Amino acid sequence: MKFKKRKRRSLWIDVAFSSAIMAMTAIALLLIFNTSDRSTNASPNKSKKETKPEILVDSSDSNFPGVKIVTETTNDPNNPFAIQYPQTEFTDFNDEILEYIDQWKTRYLKSDSDKNSTTPKELNISFETVQHKSGNYSFVMLTTISTSESDSQTEIRTFHIKPETGKGIKMTDLVGGDVEKLKRIAKVVRDHIYQNPEFKDILLAENVWTPTEPLWKNYRNFSLTDDKIIFYYDAGVVTEESAGPAIVEVPLEKLNPFLAEEYQVEVAEKSEGKKVALTFDDGPDPKSTVRILETLKKYDAKATFFMLGSRVEYYPEIAQQVAEAGHELGNHSWNHPSLTKVPDKKLYDEVQGTTDIIQEVIGQPATVFRPPYGAVDDRVRAITNLPVVMWDVDTLDWKHHNPQKLLAIVKAHTRDGSIILMHDIHKATADGLESVMAYLQSQGYSFVTVSELENY
Repeated sequence: MKFKKRKRRSLWIDVAFSSAIMAMTAIALLLIFNTSDRSTNASPNKSKKETKPEILVDSSDSNFPGVKIVTETTNDPNNPFAIQYPQTEFTDFNDEILEYIDQWKTRYLKSDSDKNSTTPKELNISFETVQHKSGNYSFVMLTTISTSESDSQTEIRTFHIKPETGKGIKMTDLVGGDVEKLKRIAKVVRDHIYQNPEFKDILLAENVWTPTEPLWKNYRNFSLTDDKIIFYYDAGVVTEESAGPAIVEVPLEKLNPFLAEEYQVEVAEKSEGKKVALTFDDGPDPKSTVRILETLKKYDAKATFFMLGSRVEYYPEIAQQVAEAGHELGNHSWNHPSLTKVPDKKLYDEVQGTTDIIQEVIGQPATVFRPPYGAVDDRVRAITNLPVVMWDVDTLDWKHHNPQKLLAIVKAHTRDGSIILMHDIHKATADGLESVMAYLQSQGYSFVTVSELENY
């Protein structure tokens, strides 16, 4: 009996003891898991993964009616950016701006910063608003991506809108869609680049021609004020990359003859005197051209020589003398055919061949173009990016070969701004030139190249 009682007491104790151990184990495991959770939650790496960077967007009114300023910033330490852009009530314009912004954001987020740099990468986009009396706004967007102290990209782009209509101006509007006027504007812009004293030590002279060619796409990046057009070129395009974007300001007064009436400005009467442009076709010639150069030098005069490519090839040293004397060189085709009557391939070869040989011989391209016989149509105009220059005084020197008749025609027809047509391959023209110049000088004329005339 005693044995049985002792056995039942031992079983109860065993069960109780086992239950206590299980309970303590469960509590211990619970404490371990809780501690582990708290430890994990407190981990800095876990915090970074779970916290997403914020993009803060703010909108405010600008000083320009119909335009709001949108600002976007982020607290992301790895990809910081600060972006400002214009917003209007017009969806198409806003979408165009946002597309531009998104392209730069995508490029930026894909870029890698320099691991050894103490400066983190950064994206900044800002803008300036330029207004014209027509109501047009030009927004000049400046974008910079920096990935280190020494590595950055900068771009300037412009967008245009009239808040009243939602439409913006283009260069086609400024010149009434006239390509010939664009060619003349291109010449003025190119000259401003070459002559800008601020570009003296940073100009990439050999690069200037291509981005200033009279193509609509080359003249998209501009802003318009009441008195000037400002053209923008990215770093490294016309000036050294280290100098940043190049800004070229051209007074509207200089472009007035080539602008649509809405964009022309009033020009005060000038007292500079009368101007005339002497032009010589069909050269160069080793005898007559040299004599003509001597006469021009005597009168401190500049003229324009429309040269044949075949003769430049044959007399390169004479073409060089003309250029070195500071005169303007023009393209007059290779062999002097009537260009409106030749097939496309022949037309291209006549014009491009002359462009190439002039560039090769004098180291710079011709700046103007004159079709032989004045024969021109849309096809001929389209084959060259140079301004097409005609004349208003035809001396007929090729026909009469008479110095006295040469002078008589000049006296009868020349006016302020005239372009006088002569030929530097005729002895009679070289003989009669001094009398022509003496007469014009006595009448108060100064002698300029055709590109120096205000309207040519």
